[in-house]
Amino acid sequence: MSISCLTTTHPLQSLTVKLRRINQDKDIFMYPDISPASERQRWSVRKDAGNITLHLKDIRLSDGDLYDCQVYKDQDCLNVIRFDLKVK
Repeated sequence: MSISCLTTTHPLQSLTVKLRRINQDKDIFMYPDISPASERQRWSVRKDAGNITLHLKDIRLSDGDLYDCQVYKDQDCLNVIRFDLKVK
């Protein structure tokens, strides 16, 4: 599964991407990788054709929740995408 978070000309290495689980008020994943190893195996960030995308593999029923994908350049928040992940 992939979620598009931002289209930008900034290099991916100059950005910080956070995935926040809203209902638990908890950061799940952060790029550059300072996330728990278990989450780094499941979540990844890529930049393809200017599009910053979050990728999730091995989706579990417990992953269903409301999330924010936040993209920062230094201290400035460039974009926030809120999505509701429903797992059936």
